Amino acid sequence: MKICMISNLYPPYVHGGAELYVHHIAQRLSNVHDISIITTTPFHTNSSATSEHETPQRERVYRFYPLNLYSSYHYSEKPLLVKPVWHAVDVWNPHTYAFVKDVLKRERPDVVHVHNFKGLSASVFSAANDLHIPTVHTVHDYNLICPKTTMLTRKNTSCVNPHSLCRLYRWISKRIEPALIIAPSNFVLNTLSSFGLFTTTKKMKLTLGIEGGDPVAKVNNGTFDILYVGRLGKHKGVHVLIESIKSLDLNSARLHIVGQGSDVASFKRAARDDERISFYGFLAPEKLRQLYGIADVGVVPSIYSETFGLVIPEYFWQGISVLGSRAGAIPEFISDGYNGFLFPPGDVEALTALLETLSSDPLLLNQLNDNARKSAAMFDMSTHIRKLEAVYKRVSA
Repeated sequence: MKICMISNLYPPYVHGGAELYVHHIAQRLSNVHDISIITTTPFHTNSSATSEHETPQRERVYRFYPLNLYSSYHYSEKPLLVKPVWHAVDVWNPHTYAFVKDVLKRERPDVVHVHNFKGLSASVFSAANDLHIPTVHTVHDYNLICPKTTMLTRKNTSCVNPHSLCRLYRWISKRIEPALIIAPSNFVLNTLSSFGLFTTTKKMKLTLGIEGGDPVAKVNNGTFDILYVGRLGKHKGVHVLIESIKSLDLNSARLHIVGQGSDVASFKRAARDDERISFYGFLAPEKLRQLYGIADVGVVPSIYSETFGLVIPEYFWQGISVLGSRAGAIPEFISDGYNGFLFPPGDVEALTALLETLSSDPLLLNQLNDNARKSAAMFDMSTHIRKLEAVYKRVSA
């Protein structure tokens, strides 16, 4: 089968788990199927050029620079004043439409699988539809109903009165009709439905798979090690975790923060007086595995409604229980008291109390970590790939 995947980013250009997920499934599928990738390059060298190459896993990758003020890869670095113009172009970008349609004519895939398309625009669906190629769309965030993808205001409060541009986004999104919508959680499916999206489109929940590799050997270094891996943005609640650690009366506590993002400078300022807190930036997989080896517990402190959170199954795979905020889809994967605990979003005191409990009760922590490892089975990548193949066959029949 010929499958074309469309993703705004693709390794080596990575911001989060979505593009790594696309890379992993493309690698797996390329062992059996003919896989092509359409994605972007962050460098404005020749915006109309087609860049094609085959990776060692045989998928063909087409990269281009969609004509706009800047690349989606550099979105977080740009000033707020220019972002409305960028978003206006990104509603439906004619340059993206022409490029994607040209590649699809060349590839003639049986199915197109669209992932994150921020920076590409909804024109990717138009290109496939105009060529009568069935499309599947996996929803990784809230881009369909919120240009920022978080459904939060600049003050990180719930957005109840969206800007006219946001309403235009939703109007456009309601006209996107793939053959099938895939979402990693029931919460996402219900949220899309509540905004009137995809009322006539078939939808299904399909928990994402992960490439966990072999679990690392655990190292006990005499400290209570807390791990955060993810985007460094306030919507991710990193400031909540930092305040919790600062209020935790435990000298042996160590907070390891891995990732990059627009709010890293403010987080470092907030943590600068506490030597127990370390920032690592973006880490290569082997370096990250070293932290997995010492971590006692992982924390997902999001204050916005997470759609899934690939870091949760990654923690589970390594036998690390998770403290997660009761936000969005997180409660669908963390069973309170079994493989972790849940706390109210933004509640520093509740998170601190949970950390105090786990640091003082190693038997409880060990039981949670054992159960976390058992919970990883629901994210098995081989099972996930088989389900994806069945989806592709069904929509292309």
